Amino acid sequence: MSIQLFFADKLIRLTVKRRFRRNPDVMELRALMSEMPLRPAPRHVTVDLTTIGGIKTERLRTTNADESKAILYIHGGGFVAGVPGNHRPLTWRLADKVNVPVYAVDYRLAPEHPYPAGLDDCVTAYRGLLEKGVPAKSIVIAGDSAGGNLTLAAALKLKALGAELPAGLVALSPATDMQGEDFESRRTNAASDAMFSEAMFASLQPLYCPNCDQHDPFISPYRGDVAGLPPTLIHCSGAEMLRDDGVKMAQKMKAAGVPVTLEVWPKVFHVWQVMADMLPEGRQSIEKITAFMCERLGTRR
Repeated sequence: MSIQLFFADKLIRLTVKRRFRRNPDVMELRALMSEMPLRPAPRHVTVDLTTIGGIKTERLRTTNADESKAILYIHGGGFVAGVPGNHRPLTWRLADKVNVPVYAVDYRLAPEHPYPAGLDDCVTAYRGLLEKGVPAKSIVIAGDSAGGNLTLAAALKLKALGAELPAGLVALSPATDMQGEDFESRRTNAASDAMFSEAMFASLQPLYCPNCDQHDPFISPYRGDVAGLPPTLIHCSGAEMLRDDGVKMAQKMKAAGVPVTLEVWPKVFHVWQVMADMLPEGRQSIEKITAFMCERLGTRR
């Protein structure tokens, strides 16, 4: 554990986790993420706002980016919070190291726009890239936490629609099952998780997918038929409550013949990659993520 991670972990426990213990409501994420400063990208990475298929996105690209390829990034925030800019320390590095444009989707959030609004926006943005002339074999879909859920759910939705699937998927600390009754880490990691409390998870379903079947694979990708999905990279923390969401999903995908690389990182916290400006562990994870993306897209680092 780096000294930076040691102090970041303590700070998050004193602020984020304490806040969730006082009020175990996923809507607390909206206030927390709105308080986060939007860090600028370095000068050689341009950040602008655009639309893909009519869906708002934050586009990040270098001056010599290969416009024939793309990364579609789906931010986390419990389906209720966040904007693409919250994840810029991660997304600008993807744009820089893979050297293709990153389109970070500003999808609609619950509870104002419950399921399937957010998922529909992500699928529409992917189809917008196809319509723009970017072939499916030149697209990677990636996301973290709730965005990891939407990454996997979007792939399942595209498969169900008979659409051509992307070259690869990246899911960072993904939430893969709305109930998670089979996932022991939801309970055993309640103390080691630096951010969340166990009681918080009960507040999610009534906001994101009220009156829906929680086993719907487009809500809980772990419940879906994953055969035929693209090669996938999953990174999660061994200390987080969502550890088994990633581990069990990887096991299911491997059993179905999907090429999957799973990495469980010790001692880090949920979606530590978004603190890559500070954490060596975040930058190390991003190195592996970008290596996977370069392999899938056929780009040079």
